[in-house]
Amino acid sequence: MNDLARYRLLAEVSVSPAAKLVYSYLLDRAGGRNGFVVLSSRRLAAEVGLSASAVRRNLHRLEQHGLIKLTARYSEEGIRLTNQITFV
Repeated sequence: MNDLARYRLLAEVSVSPAAKLVYSYLLDRAGGRNGFVVLSSRRLAAEVGLSASAVRRNLHRLEQHGLIKLTARYSEEGIRLTNQITFV
């Protein structure tokens, strides 16, 4: 996705600037809207300069607006792993 298409997409969504920052960063990490990212909220927070709680809050806002889907992942032993973030 080029920058102009991304700006147009994000201009139409009424989310906070922090949510738009998180979404743009995830798009870059995934290589576009057809990809997905497996990244912890703590690491994502460190990379974008927000707190982990702000990142989690904004991820849920993005999911509520239908831009991403958060999928819980578990190991074979049932241990919780990092969520998979998929673009819708």
